Amino acid sequence: MKKKTKSPNHSSYMKKADELFMVRFRGCSCRVCGTTKGTVGHHIVPRSRSKALRYDGRNIIVLCQAHHTMGNDMAPHSTNQLAVERFVDWFKDNQYDQYKWIKEHERDQRKYNYKQAVENLQNGRVAWDS
Repeated sequence: MKKKTKSPNHSSYMKKADELFMVRFRGCSCRVCGTTKGTVGHHIVPRSRSKALRYDGRNIIVLCQAHHTMGNDMAPHSTNQLAVERFVDWFKDNQYDQYKWIKEHERDQRKYNYKQAVENLQNGRVAWDS
């Protein structure tokens, strides 16, 4: 009897799509300080809150580690709530067009096929193009 091969599950496709999408932001300049060392893409609207914006570049801001997680002065993932609030204020003041777009779309809803997202990203297309 021939054994059936298991296809990758939903979460493995989602993880692969996340990696393929986020790699494009590594090494870009931090929008706050300009450094290119240790930069990552930060989802403004969290992935868990909006599938519709998960792979939308307009929902990303490139930040260095200091301005992403470690900063006590200003960082969206700081343990210091004041630092988080300062980041939101900075974002609104310095990236107003992006901030405005986010406010208009943060409640968008979509259903996705993560396997298709991986294939699209591997072929250089936007994750959710059909």
